[in-house]
Formats: sequence, structure tokens, C-alpha cells
Amino acid sequence: MIKISKSLELPIHDTLDDIREHLRMQPNLVLEAPTGAGKTTLVPLALLEEPWLQGRKIVMLQPRRLAAKNAALRMADLLNEPVGKTVGYRMRLDTKVGAETRIEVVTEGILLRMLSDDPSLSDFGLLIFDEFHERSLDADLGLSLALNARETFEQDPALRIMLMSATLGTTALEAFLNTRAVRSEGRLFDVAQHYSQASKPRERIVDRLAPVIEKAVATHSNSSVLVFLPGQGEIRQLASRLELPRDVSLRPLYGDLSLKEQQLAIEPSPPGQRKVVLATNIAETSLTIDGVDVVIDSGLERKPQFDPNTGMSRLETVRISQASSVQRAGRAGRLGPGNCYRLWSAAQQQQLKAQDEPEIQSADLTSLVLQLFSFGVYDPAELAWLTPPPPGPYQQAVDLLLDLNALCHSDSGLRLSSHGSAMASIAVHPRLAHMLVMGQSVGGSETAAQLAAVLSDRDPLGRESPDMRTRLEYLSGEITCPAVFRGWQKRTLQLAAQFSRQLPRDFNARLPRPSAEQLPGLLIACAYPDRIARQRHSGGYQLANGRSSQFESPNALSASKWLAVAEVGGMAGRKGDVIRSAAPLDPALFQTLLKEQISEETVVDWDAKSGRFIAEHRSKCGALLLRRETVSDVSDEARTRKLLELTRDAELSNLPWSDQTREFLNKNRLMSGLESDWPSFDTTELVATLGDWLAPYLSSIKKLGELKKLKLLEILQSRLSWEQLQTLNTALPERLEVPSGSQIKIDYGEDPPVLPVKLQEMFGSRQTPSIAGGRIPLVIHLLSPAGRPLQITQDLQGFWQSSYEDVKKEMRGRYPKHPWPDDPAGAQATRHTKHRRNH
Repeated sequence: MIKISKSLELPIHDTLDDIREHLRMQPNLVLEAPTGAGKTTLVPLALLEEPWLQGRKIVMLQPRRLAAKNAALRMADLLNEPVGKTVGYRMRLDTKVGAETRIEVVTEGILLRMLSDDPSLSDFGLLIFDEFHERSLDADLGLSLALNARETFEQDPALRIMLMSATLGTTALEAFLNTRAVRSEGRLFDVAQHYSQASKPRERIVDRLAPVIEKAVATHSNSSVLVFLPGQGEIRQLASRLELPRDVSLRPLYGDLSLKEQQLAIEPSPPGQRKVVLATNIAETSLTIDGVDVVIDSGLERKPQFDPNTGMSRLETVRISQASSVQRAGRAGRLGPGNCYRLWSAAQQQQLKAQDEPEIQSADLTSLVLQLFSFGVYDPAELAWLTPPPPGPYQQAVDLLLDLNALCHSDSGLRLSSHGSAMASIAVHPRLAHMLVMGQSVGGSETAAQLAAVLSDRDPLGRESPDMRTRLEYLSGEITCPAVFRGWQKRTLQLAAQFSRQLPRDFNARLPRPSAEQLPGLLIACAYPDRIARQRHSGGYQLANGRSSQFESPNALSASKWLAVAEVGGMAGRKGDVIRSAAPLDPALFQTLLKEQISEETVVDWDAKSGRFIAEHRSKCGALLLRRETVSDVSDEARTRKLLELTRDAELSNLPWSDQTREFLNKNRLMSGLESDWPSFDTTELVATLGDWLAPYLSSIKKLGELKKLKLLEILQSRLSWEQLQTLNTALPERLEVPSGSQIKIDYGEDPPVLPVKLQEMFGSRQTPSIAGGRIPLVIHLLSPAGRPLQITQDLQGFWQSSYEDVKKEMRGRYPKHPWPDDPAGAQATRHTKHRRNH
């Protein structure tokens, strides 16, 4: 029997029975509990003895390492046990679990590894997603995979799944999981909200924050203060500017700090001391920072935004949501009444979006796609998604994985290659996994592991030097690592060793070995082929993806003509990118190990000056032109491709369109609306299929002017079978006989088609003429004897009975020689005047 050794009366206690009862009856639960309710620490402990667990474990997903470790420590403390006994945790480079562990708190990447190792999660009876409102990519993927696993493996009792958060907006979740939400009222102390003048675009947030913090520290003389900023840059700037009393210590808190450094920010201050914590949104949820009852909120956060145009993620500074503002303010009311100072106006608060958008809508999906393929999910529609992956970024991720040789074409469609399987076994971004596998193949496993470790974790040397070789020299011991970076060195070597252990031993692709000098650039180029860079004559570099980049300041790499760029920094709206880390690249590798990055093409163009087609052969690495040479003889195939390209660009306007050809086109477009299986003659379709219907007739064209000699009508007619041509001519005739006996040409340039006919030639007709077996009534343009428009109608009988009288009164005096009978529907149609008709 699990006993909590310490008395802990928290609001979630009142809801625990409802939670137990619900999970006994249903496999899914949504738990909404405000900040400070105690859901993270008490709910897993309260469910350990539930009968449906049958001795299986509980796994709880936490989005952040610090929150995961502190949740496990807190639960273990409540049991008066060391962490790693009943309660443990797993995260990268830090795991504490044992044979007796029943509750495992894990970070998001660990959950996906668990699912990979055991898709049924057979050792677990309950899967908890804490802080699910953050809607991280891995949490959404983990939920979809877990639901699929439960349906596939059908364990009894079924795996329970619980989503927990303080601010969910649970309606959509309840519908998705086919369940109802259990809610806890919570116990948040009153927090006084203090708004300021309206924030302005592009204002320096540090300038506004500094005096507000200093005033708050003086006003609330016994309080510790938590300040929310968008990123590390602002934290460093603010820390250098603040003037604080001697009893106030300054503590940074952001994701790139080590866990030890982060712990300093949340643990109690020494007696007689208080603190100001400068934090990113890492402090928004799950953490209780001891002593804090004042929050100062910039209202900003920095988020990675995937740019499909460049294939790179860029950092954007954006306004937080209303839900985030509530969470941040709640940090001041966890331990007692508090105050929240917002650097925006009350009116702007109402303009904030209600919730954050799911990360899946704006993230790089490469890791997600590789995970899906490794699970045998080749189409995202095979899974149930709370928010499906957007088709465009999903396809872009597939394209990148093809470039990295992770996917291959098979008779069954795209599948994971052996190289991709090796990549999927390594817990790192697919780009770095590809680099690790390539490193193994060229005998550079140790260097590849160290580079992957540097690039997948925080890099404190980023502000010191962009040269990746410096980092490798520190890690290898070739040069002494400065004392300030020793913690980074130790952690990076541990991570590199972990990557080395994950490398598949049965993957035996052996490639030529590069030199030690070539290796760093080669490996980075393998991971980031789109960031291979060449120096411009005008300064800076051009990347293979077409983007411009440059160093922030001169350094040892500035003289390198070629670079393999690992990291580029960029803010939304900035034209060029800043190179954060790179290594020199030997262009000789394009002939060997980087040969697959080179594309060969023959480019044909029309030279108006010489009046002929010219061609050149180009070797390119992405957007970078390596070599070009003139081709003396332009092949028929190359010339045809260029003619098709020019015709596409002109949207067919460069072809010889006669009135007869346009009429044929219009008739077919009309016919396609009547017959579902009729070939499309829409311009978009014709442009898209030029290679099918026009290309065969272009091989003899040597000059652009010769396009005018094409028999375009015959070419377009060849798209129809003989039977279809007969049907077209019968259903949509060129001319129609009217009551006068005249054969009037139908104008198919309008929809519906138009029959322009003199009014007197329609006497005696009570029905509106039609075509296509009566399915298309014609629009009749009734003309005067001189051929001028008198009336437009699709209801001839109605015209005779109404408007005809007014037309007759006006026209009879102007055209007295022509008949204007009182009963036109019963009169005889004529092409002639009254005199000629009588003779």
C-alpha cells in the first residue's frame, strides 16, 4: 500500500475519487486543474494501487527536463524515499530508475524511444501527458501513436491515457478522446493585476523592464521576483543593467542552462536573501519557484517557426496567448497573495489570441515523418490526430528524408531504407542521425558523435567562435578546454558516448576515408547539404538553398572559400542569415563522397540576338553553380523541353490560336460540363499536360517563329477519339437552322452559347432554341434589320408576350419596310422586307 508520509492538503484531493472512478469505467481522461492544484505530484501517486493497473507502471510525460526531474523528486520526497525507488525519471544523460520503480517521469523524446522499443507499452498501465496544453510536436505524436498501439494490441485491461493541464479548453479534447473532463477548482491565491501603457512594436523590451523590476524590488521588500522575457539575449542584457540591493541575487533560468544552474533559480534563497529570476517561458508551468510572489511579464516569447521556403526554422518573437498570460500570472499566487505587472495595456490583453497554436502547425516535421515510417505508418491518415500534420511541411520533410537516403522507392511506395532504419535507431534529429551513420561508414564515428553532441545540445561557444574545429579540439583534448567550459565538455562527451552506443553495429556500408582535415566539413555537409556555402566575390556566402549568409564578425573561417554550415541564426524579417557554426569544406569532396550532392543539367535558352536556341551544361550543388560549358549541338529533346517551358510560362498564348481553334476549345469546355468522363480542355489542365499532347509535334521546330506553323486545331482534336469528335459535332453544331431557313452560326465564346439572329427570322417560333439534345438553351441576341441588338433572352415565348410590343412600337417607324406583326409567335419568319416577301 502506497502511503504519502507527509501531510499535503492540496485542492486536487477533492477530485481524486472522481479520477479513480472515471478511469475504472473508461480508458481516457482529460483532467483540467489550475496552477497549484497538485495534479503533477499527487495524481500519479493516488492511482498506483488501482486494480486496472495490475502491477504495471505509470509513465508521465513532462515537456521540460527541469520539470520532469523536480516532479520525480517531489513525489519521492512525499513517499520519504530516494528518487529511483518507487518514483524515478528518465531523460537524456540522466536516468534514475530501479527494479522497484512504479512511476517514471520522462521527457518527450524518451516516450518516443519507449514506444519504439515496445510499441504496445506492455509494462505500463497508465500514460499521463502533463501540461498537454503546450501541444508540443512530440506530445501530439506520442498521443497518436499510443492510441494506435492500444487499438492494435488490445491489452486487457486497456492502457489508460490521461491528458492533464491547467488551461486546456477541453471541448475539442473531450470529443477527440470520446470522454468527459474532470475538473479541479484549484487553490490559487489572489494575484493583483497591474497593467501599464500599451506596448509598441519594435520597442526595446529591456529598456522598459529595467525600471519596472527595480521599482518592484523596492516596493515589495520581502518578495522574490520572477521576470518573463522572450530569450537568453534579453536575459543577458537585462542582467548587465539591473542595479539591485545587496540582499537580492540575480538568477537566470532558460533551457540552455545545465540542470544544476537551473536548480539554483528555483531552490530557496539563503536566510535574509531574496532573488530576481530572469526566465524564459520554461518557468511558465510545472515549477514552483520558492519565495516568488511578484511576476513581471514582458508578454513576449520566442518560438521557432519553420519556413517552408528555406527549409529552415527561424526564431520569431511573438505575443503570448491569453492562456499563457494566465499561467504566468499564476506563478505569483502559488504560495500566497501576489502581484503581476504586465507590460501591456488592459485593452491589449483582450486582443491576445486565446490559446497557443499546436507546434505541429509550424514545426519542422522531419523527425515526425522518420518516426512514423519507423513505426510502419506510411501515411499520416492512418493515425488519429488531434491536429493532423499540414500536407506541405509533411511533404517537405519526406523530400528531405529522400535527400538523406532515409527513404527509398519500392513497389509498395515509399519505405524506410536500411540507411533510414539505422538513422531511426538514434535518438537525435534525422540530419544528425544521417551524419552519425555516414561517420560510421567513413571511419569517423568519434568525430561524428562529438559533432552530433555539440549540435543537439546547448553550445556555450557559439558566442566565442563559429569554428566547429575549436569545439572538436576541446573535446578531443588536443587543446586545453577553458575552465568555464569544462561542464559543457563533460556533458558533451557523455552525450557523444551515448550516440556512439546507439550506432547500429550491423550497418556495414563502407566508404572511402577522408583525411582528418576533410572530415568535419564532410560530416556537417552530409547533415546540412542545403547549407553548403560558397564565398561571394562581394562578401559573405551563398548557401546551397539560395539564401545569403555571413559571419557576425571576422574570424579564422572568413578566408575559407567553401564552408559546411551547421547553424545559421536568423530572425523573421531579416534578409540574410548569420553563420553561427561551420567548418571549412574541401571542394574536392564533390568528386567523391559528396558526389550525390551534385546535379548535372543541360540548360537550353532562346537567344533573340542570334535567333536560335543555345545550350550549356551545368554542374550544381543546389543553387551553387560549380561548372558551366557551352554545348554546340542542341538535341531535339533539350529543345523540346525548352519550348514546353516557354509555352507553360506563356500559358499557351505563344501558340497559333485561330477563331476556329478557340471555338473548338470552348465547345470542349462546354462538353466537359455535360459529360463527366470528357477530357478536360481547361487552360490549367492543358498547361499541366503539355508534354503529353504538344511535345510530339515540337521535334522539328528550330526557331520560335516556327510555332506559328503548328496545326493547332488538328493537334487538339487528336486528344479526342473519333467517336468523341462525332458526339461533339452533333451535340454542339457550328450552325443552327432558324424558322426563316437561315443557318445561323452559334457563338461558343460565351457560356451559355449565343445565337445572334434578326428578330424577323424567329417569327413563328414559340420555343427557345437549344443544343446538346435540349440540355443547353441558347441565349438569343435578337437583332434589328440593320444587325443592331434589340433584346437578349433565353425565354422566346416570354419575349413575344411582353417586351415585343415595346420593341415593335419603337422599331416599326424606323424600319417600315420590314414586317412587325401583332402576333409574332404565329407569323411567318422571313429574311426579307415585306416587298420581297410578297414577290
